[in-house]
Amino acid sequence: MDEGLTLLEPDLDGADDEDADPARDAPPTDLDAQSLRDEFVDAFNARDLDALLSVVAAEVECPDRHAVGARALAQEVTDIWHRAPGVILTRAFLDDAPCAVAWLPDDDGCWSRAALVCLDAEPQDEPRPLISLVELPDDADALDRAEADDPTGEELEEGIGWVEWEVGEEPAARARR
Repeated sequence: MDEGLTLLEPDLDGADDEDADPARDAPPTDLDAQSLRDEFVDAFNARDLDALLSVVAAEVECPDRHAVGARALAQEVTDIWHRAPGVILTRAFLDDAPCAVAWLPDDDGCWSRAALVCLDAEPQDEPRPLISLVELPDDADALDRAEADDPTGEELEEGIGWVEWEVGEEPAARARR
């Protein structure tokens, strides 16, 4: 071999690849998906759009809006907050997959399930996975089957606070059984 040239063996197993990041390239675990769902729910209920957008990918898919991107999701979320100021999300599971259930107070003062919010996460060029899909499927059976927490505690207090702020009255909503 000539002086100054070095023969490099190909790295077939990827062990020496400096750009490989197994944590970034691995599919999200259930724990990742649950923590992303929890952050999404907390931000939604706090009406904190910046926090909500911090857990979604820039190119998040929003099939219900027939759009892609964080800007489309932000518009949809703010529209929901204005149309239904009392709406809150609670944590749920559908067929063992983390999701959320949207609740609205009805005329009887009870909370009723309004929508199922399905989320999907994928690895990103970020230090952690981000939500890549936010979908509200039109599936009443799935909404009924979702194992969801009833709106109680902090979620309930925040939801009532937003209704009072938006509408000027304090509803006495309770979970429908």
